[in-house]
Amino acid sequence: MIWVILLVDGAYGFEVFYKLPIVDYVMYSFISLALVLFGGLMSGLTVGLLSIDELDMEIKLSNGTPLEKKQARSVLNATDNHHLLLVTLLLANAACMETLPIILNMMVSEVFAVIISVTFVLIFGEVLPQALCTGPDQLKIASNLCPLVRVIVIILFPFSYPIAKLLDYFFGHHQKVKKLRNEDLKTLITLHNSFAKKSDDRSYTGLALEQINIIHGTIDLRQKTVKDCMIPLERIFTLSSETILDRRTLKSAAKQGYSRVPVFDGNDRDKILGILLMKRLVLVEENVKLKECGIKLREPFYVSPAFPMLDLLTKFQGGKSHMAIVKEGMTMIGIITLEDLFEQIIKSDIFDEDDYDKNREKSMMIRNETKKIRRPTGLRKKFTALHPLLELDETH
Repeated sequence: MIWVILLVDGAYGFEVFYKLPIVDYVMYSFISLALVLFGGLMSGLTVGLLSIDELDMEIKLSNGTPLEKKQARSVLNATDNHHLLLVTLLLANAACMETLPIILNMMVSEVFAVIISVTFVLIFGEVLPQALCTGPDQLKIASNLCPLVRVIVIILFPFSYPIAKLLDYFFGHHQKVKKLRNEDLKTLITLHNSFAKKSDDRSYTGLALEQINIIHGTIDLRQKTVKDCMIPLERIFTLSSETILDRRTLKSAAKQGYSRVPVFDGNDRDKILGILLMKRLVLVEENVKLKECGIKLREPFYVSPAFPMLDLLTKFQGGKSHMAIVKEGMTMIGIITLEDLFEQIIKSDIFDEDDYDKNREKSMMIRNETKKIRRPTGLRKKFTALHPLLELDETH
């Protein structure tokens, strides 16, 4: 550009450089350079400071290194009044950019003053500063320049404050930290895993799929009620207090594979006396009624179908029982257990040993590979146990 100006100077009657003392050229050049640099600084800070995610700053204040905490605190203090900061930086930038062609016009003609001004402003006043202030060192640059920003805010306060108040009135106050909806938060967690897969940094592994499912399940738990997760009445195994604990009954109860069974009073299935822990049947005598066997039942607690699952977790944490009776009015409609709640959190079924055996047996039957395993005839009567439950013949 300098060569073009020198070639045009004096040609075709154009006068580019005015005849001034060399001292004036030097002074105007330094003033122009200062205006470009200062205006570029204001332009870069406008984008760099106001584009910083305040949620990210809050996270750094909690979990960052001491240096990151210091930088984040400095930036948050500087951006506390969003509109005031915005107006101050724009006023400073506009003042520099508008003054620049006037100063240049004192050295060169109007046309070339505009051409030089636009060129330098575009490159050194907009593109480069904004690219620098939004790059990898964005937080470092912003925090180091915060003291300068505070000084500029104080100087331009009489001009910027009225405009900032008008912006607050018409557009409302700036929301500091954006609140995420549950669905937004779940999407953010899922994207965290996607970013980890694309990252070349091996130390950054992101979240595993199981972790994502647990986080999603925990978030969804707030919207779920007991009715969404309970086991309906037709799928529940219960015992009557009048049940005689003979060998056949014990064998049937053991085959269910449950660790806890609701016990109702007589023939009234809606009147639950308590929860029977199946392990206590090991030492019970045969051929006695359940209510007379001396086993102490766990006191049940009741929940309605609309009871929130998150509140149910709190109740289970109390340790009173790991099974709740679901009643609608005076009618029992199902049960819900701690295992059901955990399955909602991890978004997957929890299989115990009995489930595994049943699934394996079912799979073998589908493939027609089931084989009936019996003990050797000579050994069948040699094995005895302390209780009939422990000597059940699973081949029958």
